[in-house]
Amino acid sequence: MPAAPTPRRRLANALGLVVGVLAVLAAIAVPFAPVVGDRVTVTWPMAGQPAESTLAFVVPYHPDEVHVRVPCEVVRSGQDRGEPTTLVSSRPPGQPTEGFAVTTAQDHVIALVAGREALRAPIGAACDVAIDGGPSGATARIGDRTASVTTGIRDIVAFTTQLSPAEVTGTEVQVVTANWFETTPTQGKQLLIVVQLLLVAAGFAVLAALDRRRREVVERPSQRLAHRLSGYVIDLGLLVVLAGWWLLGPNSPDDSFASVTVQNGLRTGDIGNYYRWENASEAPFTLVQQLLMHVAEWNQNPLAMRIPSILAAVLTWLVLSRGVLGAAVPGQHHRPLVRVLAALAFLSWWLPFGMGVRPEAFEALGLTVVLAAVLQAARTERRVWLGVAALAAGLSIAVNPMGITAIAPFLVLAPRLWRMAGVGVAALLAGSASVGVVAMFADQSLFGAAKATDLHGYYGPNVSWFQEVTRWQYLLGFDLQGDVARRAAVLLTLVVAAFSVVVLLRSRGARRAAGLRMAHVPAASLLLSLVLMTLTPSKWTHYFGALAGFGAATVTAGVVLVGVAAVTASRDRVVLVAGLAGTVLAGGAAALVFSGKNNWFLHSQYGVPWGEGPVRPLNNPLVWLLVAGLLMAASALFRGGDDRARRALIRTPALVCVTAMGVAVTIVLGSFAAAPIRQGDAYSIGAQGIAAARGGSCGIADKIVVTPDLVGLRGGDGAEMTGFTEGSGFATGFTPPSDVPLWGSLTGGQINTGTLTTGWFPLPALAPDQELAFGVAGRSGDGNRVALEFSGPGETREVVLDDTWMDSDERETYPSDRVIEDEPQDHPGWRDMHLSPAQIPAGADRVRITASDGTTDPAGWVAVSGPRVRQVIPLTEYMQDKAPTYVDWSMTWNVPCLRDLPEVGSGLVQAPAYLITPPNSTGFGGTAAFERGIGGAFAGVRDVGVQEEIPTRLKGYERTPEYSEWGHLIEVQYPYPGNRFDVQRVEAPRWGWRGE
Repeated sequence: MPAAPTPRRRLANALGLVVGVLAVLAAIAVPFAPVVGDRVTVTWPMAGQPAESTLAFVVPYHPDEVHVRVPCEVVRSGQDRGEPTTLVSSRPPGQPTEGFAVTTAQDHVIALVAGREALRAPIGAACDVAIDGGPSGATARIGDRTASVTTGIRDIVAFTTQLSPAEVTGTEVQVVTANWFETTPTQGKQLLIVVQLLLVAAGFAVLAALDRRRREVVERPSQRLAHRLSGYVIDLGLLVVLAGWWLLGPNSPDDSFASVTVQNGLRTGDIGNYYRWENASEAPFTLVQQLLMHVAEWNQNPLAMRIPSILAAVLTWLVLSRGVLGAAVPGQHHRPLVRVLAALAFLSWWLPFGMGVRPEAFEALGLTVVLAAVLQAARTERRVWLGVAALAAGLSIAVNPMGITAIAPFLVLAPRLWRMAGVGVAALLAGSASVGVVAMFADQSLFGAAKATDLHGYYGPNVSWFQEVTRWQYLLGFDLQGDVARRAAVLLTLVVAAFSVVVLLRSRGARRAAGLRMAHVPAASLLLSLVLMTLTPSKWTHYFGALAGFGAATVTAGVVLVGVAAVTASRDRVVLVAGLAGTVLAGGAAALVFSGKNNWFLHSQYGVPWGEGPVRPLNNPLVWLLVAGLLMAASALFRGGDDRARRALIRTPALVCVTAMGVAVTIVLGSFAAAPIRQGDAYSIGAQGIAAARGGSCGIADKIVVTPDLVGLRGGDGAEMTGFTEGSGFATGFTPPSDVPLWGSLTGGQINTGTLTTGWFPLPALAPDQELAFGVAGRSGDGNRVALEFSGPGETREVVLDDTWMDSDERETYPSDRVIEDEPQDHPGWRDMHLSPAQIPAGADRVRITASDGTTDPAGWVAVSGPRVRQVIPLTEYMQDKAPTYVDWSMTWNVPCLRDLPEVGSGLVQAPAYLITPPNSTGFGGTAAFERGIGGAFAGVRDVGVQEEIPTRLKGYERTPEYSEWGHLIEVQYPYPGNRFDVQRVEAPRWGWRGE
């Protein structure tokens, strides 16, 4: 029987219960505590200014309040026009609106509210109009008539009128925006947070007091000096690899998105989504972004923003190599081979998931701390370690939804931990974990977090638990979510985990004898975490990165266990059969890994090998079975004993997985070291990092030139043509160059052939920053011919221009077996060909165009335009006075100097003058921010603006035509000026559960 607890221990337990409960209650109170937010009221027209129509992008779409007042005099002004007239509207006149509009037509005044006619009345003595509404409904009044609608007012993009400023005098619109998320804690809430943290600190003191009289004496194996020194060398090597990856490595899909939310948070105080979800806050999962705001305040360059994730990687490695492995495989973790294995496994997990500003690197750190602390608590029976684990688990939950997996180590060791804990300690652990609630709501209210959650759930993607298979479909797909690196980490680790489970079940006694009593915990925690992942709302493969510590520990402990089993269970038939099956499974998993593409996000792909197909021949299972045979033979050869063949068979599954993991890491690291070399002077993500480290870089913008037209050359009269027609002869639906003559051969149908020789165009002398360009549509080569003839005092020279080389060569459509042949060019759209001054023959003062159509297939036609002189301006120079410039969520890290972004906050969005959007080849086209169906914050741009693309090109695309489409530069023209209204901000204290 255990000894009865002493009075001092009973007092400590009682005190722990009280402190723990109070800490939990204080944490629960934090979301309900009062906050201060701005009540933002927009009033149109501006005080003392004429009532001009203006843009007014209101986001979130549903404002809190809308009040419209139109006096009778204004109604009569509309009536006097004798035609339907918009007196005031939340959209341009004539557009359907989900907001409001007051119009006159046929001696009637009409109030339109929330997409429907709310009220219509004849224009009589009492004809003033009032509309009052909000997100849940509205009321319209004309004179003494009233009507209500149950649909809320939304989608306000402008305040417009068809009346003159004098005629609309007296009209007023007031909109109270839905500024739910930009709050600050009151002094009372700050005091509550301090009290909660003090209670947690007191709880740790109680845990330490409970540990003072009860400590498990843990035998620590002595460490050889050679092992210690080799460990430091491995640490240093890992740091070198991480530093290289920091400098040369890729951007993750959401680095640009997350960095802009952080940048905008510096201005608004809230981590809103900026681009979509109606700029809903990321609350309650904003802990990492709040920390990154301090980095962004110092430097917003991608290299600077990556530093925290690198530090998280270093800390995760230290916790993994010292804390986790020290408890899971004591006595083994100091061995150089084990330490190298752990480093390899860690890099395999961390490289594809961990760098950047996504939360996975920081989640991985938190979860690894939880695992290490739980293992140390079970090993030493010190309750303080449980407190550390609970604190880390709570903070992990505040990072992102993957924090739910922090409970996995507790569940795996639950029986042993409960014997250590008791009610008092459990209360203290709950109090420590509740710090996560404080971190979630320290700067946000319960109402704000609830609204943010509603908007995220409404627009999605929220995927139910039973669709977890979607994540695995992505992993085994062929886009960047299923690339070689991601597959290697997850699939190979699972094979090791599965095989080590069999070994664990068959060699319990040997495992305990070897001091590996808790070697099963990493694998069990990983497998349980994969089950818990089904509860997360998103099914992206990014989330696997949170399990980097669990995964690396699973591989390391699993391989150690297999090594022990090879000695102790070499005559166990079950283990031998499992070894054979595991070898086949490992070979199949390795082949599946290298069947993926070496695929990376957007411009990070430039120059990376194996980006369009598998890593041959490593995608063949037979190759890996051959590798398995060689590894088994080598293992048997270098190990003595009568049963060395059986021992080698048991080791082989682990050896195959480790080998494949090493090859994958080598390919990934080698790819990004090679990319800048392969690209040369052209753009690569590694070259951008090197340039930034040397003192400055604007990324891909440094390699882009803008080529606006200056003048179209006059002349060209008297063209000689057969089969060509002037002014037509090209495909419809594509906009041709303007203000220049056009000729085409399509008028007579595809089987038509012919020749064209235009008249001469006078050619002015070109400056170094100018070029000569002309438009081409259809086929420029492959049987057709397009050329420029230059004439000067001495001679006439011809320059043939052909862009068929930019078409894709013969290639397979991986992963299908179909092969696309190198077919003749089919390009019906207009594109420009150009010559620099250096390419124009010296002394030339005239130019003409010659073209011939010699093909009769459906795409066998050609059209040309007259020549134009264009200016060539570096993009960075061109954009100097073009603010505000919208940069798509996928690209801000690729153009880090373009930071004059439109303001988004206080329920309002500034209209951008220019847009920089990604290439169409990405598959999403950069439209998310402009689509109301997914809550695009810039939906008003599409509703009101007219977009016109400005011609640009990427320097060096001649070497790599597959990368020629870098993106798009678009100018937006609006019918009205922007933000010509008054904005009033009034601080409004409110309880955490209230939104007004």
